[in-house]
Amino acid sequence: MDQEQVPPRDGGAEPPSGRGVLEGAFLLLEELARAGEAGLTGLAHATGMPKTTAHRLLDQLTAVGAVERYDGRYRVGATVARLGRSWNTHRALERNAALPLRHLVSATRATDCVTVPHAGQMTVVTGIPAGAREFFPHLSGQSLPPDSAADVVFAAARPMAAPPPEGHSTAQWSRRLCRARDRGADVHQYEWEGERSCLAVPVHAASGEVVAAVGVAVVDTRCLRATVEAAHRAARMLSTSLARTSWTGEGVAHRGDA
Repeated sequence: MDQEQVPPRDGGAEPPSGRGVLEGAFLLLEELARAGEAGLTGLAHATGMPKTTAHRLLDQLTAVGAVERYDGRYRVGATVARLGRSWNTHRALERNAALPLRHLVSATRATDCVTVPHAGQMTVVTGIPAGAREFFPHLSGQSLPPDSAADVVFAAARPMAAPPPEGHSTAQWSRRLCRARDRGADVHQYEWEGERSCLAVPVHAASGEVVAAVGVAVVDTRCLRATVEAAHRAARMLSTSLARTSWTGEGVAHRGDA
């Protein structure tokens, strides 16, 4: 059992400067969603909060079922899972993606998903966790990093080059967009307990506009070429299905829009 000592109450100390109680609570939930489970010290370090503040917020979240505590560690609670399932902004896209994603995971045995721009970030609409679930579960509502492969396929489709995300020079970002345009896909490598690759392929509406991306998190890069081909097939299948239902990307807040 985790014997991590709980710090004494701090007499009502506030979260770090500029951070309200709600923001602090959501930072803890986001970190738990990323980590799966964590102890108090790890959560305080990851969110930049004093342990006393993090402990108080975790107590409050536990009381309403948003967080669960087990053996001295914390994880996301059932209340948050239930609320998350009510997110249905892209329900039509999710329905149309079900069959293409099943074909894709059958062909690759890798975690796959469909993403769209939402609230300024590439966000998972639906996914099937498979071979890469341990480092990226692709849960609905999960946000991708700002340099994700899905970000690139959207940026590459825009007439004006998007500004590079943090950590990329303009030249690096431009080269990456050019490669994505040439291949109709982007592959990006991450250091995540060893090298991992994520790829994305654009999904088009009947108008030709890119409205979503099929993404795959790949563990075995020896299968990368076959995985890219399978992702292209899934994206074409989804594009065809969306065209038949006259879906035009309604509800998709495209990156760069006001």
